[in-house]
This record gives sequence, C-alpha cells and structure tokens, in this order.
Amino acid sequence: MPSLSSRDDCRSGKSARRLLALLLAFAVAAPTLFAQELDHINGRDKDHDPTGAWIIRNDAAGSQFILNGFHKGGTVTGDIQAESTFVPGVLPPDSVVNIPESGVWQKTGWKTFAVTVLTMEYDGNPPFALFQFDKIQYTAVLSDSGDRLEIPEPVVTNYYPDGKLKFGPFIVPTGAHGKRIPVRRPNSMSCVQS
Repeated sequence: MPSLSSRDDCRSGKSARRLLALLLAFAVAAPTLFAQELDHINGRDKDHDPTGAWIIRNDAAGSQFILNGFHKGGTVTGDIQAESTFVPGVLPPDSVVNIPESGVWQKTGWKTFAVTVLTMEYDGNPPFALFQFDKIQYTAVLSDSGDRLEIPEPVVTNYYPDGKLKFGPFIVPTGAHGKRIPVRRPNSMSCVQS
C-alpha cells in the first residue's frame, strides 16, 4: 500500500506552486480590501467632494444651524433649525413657516462648488397661504482635509409667490461655515465636535 507521503512527493511540485499562488493571493488581497474599506469610510476624494452630510452655521452670533445633505448627482437638501416642525393653527398670528431647503450643487474648481437652494415661506395658520420663495446661492470652499467648508458671502433673494422679485439679492455679510458629519461607531457620543 503506497504511503500518503509518497503520493505527496509525486505532486509536491504542482501542489507547492498552487499553495504558494494561493498564499500570495491572500497576502495581496487582504491589504487591498482593507485599503478599499478605508476609502469607503473616509472617502478617497472627500478632500475635494462635498458629497455627504454637513452641519452648517451662519457666523453671526445666535444664528441657526442647517443640516445639509449634498448628494451624488448634484442635488442638495437641508433642514433649518426650528423651521420644519410646528403645530398647524397654534402659531401666533402672522407667523411664517419655512419648509426645508431643496436645490442643486455643482463643482466649480478642485475644492470649490456652487450651490443654489430654494425654500418656501408660508403663513403658519390656516389657510397656510404661500408668503414667499427664498433663493440662497453661494460658493463654498472645502478645507484641505475635506472635513470643513467655508461660505464667504451667501446671497439671498426673495420672490413673491408668482415668481416676481420681492427683495434682494443681498449678501449675508457674516458668511457661514460647516463641518462634515463623520461616520462614528455607536459608542461615540459627540456628533458635532468643533
């Protein structure tokens, strides 16, 4: 009866080469997959692409926060602090409610992109009449790390419900700044660290 070792001796050249090829494949694949995972988490191009979620604040004292989502394909959505939630018919007379922002963005340079968003303002009490449209336009500049952005001079224009110019355009002189919202593990408590 032939021994297992003698059978292995006959195929040892082919087996050794196959085993070596398999080990090399694992040795190369693991770091490559890990690098791809890091790119997925951190975003290889995040330093010049705003795609993702951001918290933005006007630099004026006491100003509101805005949560913006810059989507692949060039759309942007945003929620303005305290503007999206209300109880219909319970607001004081002449209250105006602003709906969340919707708009578009487009790259204008390596670390710059232009944004145009619209919101609608309407009466906070029945019959909820449309008050005006607000158009906000700005060019943002990403930091070298891609985790922060600066908006030096946002421009705001207000329009009547029929689309005719009501007021503006005017520059918001204080500008605004933003911070990318990072992916964190569930045990991380802070979402908007400075």
